[in-house]
Amino acid sequence: MERLGLALQRVQNTFNRNVDHFARSLGLTGTQMLIIEYLTSFSTKQPIYQKDIEHEFNIRKSTATNILHLMEQKNLISKEVDSQDTRYKEIRLTEKAVKLEKEITNYFISSEQETEKILGSDTKKKLLANLAKLDSALSDNKKH
Repeated sequence: MERLGLALQRVQNTFNRNVDHFARSLGLTGTQMLIIEYLTSFSTKQPIYQKDIEHEFNIRKSTATNILHLMEQKNLISKEVDSQDTRYKEIRLTEKAVKLEKEITNYFISSEQETEKILGSDTKKKLLANLAKLDSALSDNKKH
């Protein structure tokens, strides 16, 4: 019997390897590339803080701290004290990261199109909905 968790893990590993392979061509890790893409997509709408990255990527505070620290060392992000609440530091892309933004965005758009071509639009939408449902249910179970 095929186990769902194992099947999901294999697909995620394949996605990660593909992202990591492309990221290396830019001198980045896959996670750094994902965070740059996230900041590109959402930082124009509202300020992004470390807690937002922790939530978006479902990672622990210590993991986010380490990733963001390395990104800051590589001059990919800066942390600016929030003008409304000095307890928070807004995460912003540096000029260096902005220069990579177009290639990163194009990679993810192409990857999404390839996935849709493989699955079909309706199946992809249903899969995303079912994965969100599963994630929510499993996250709720953890809290009890």
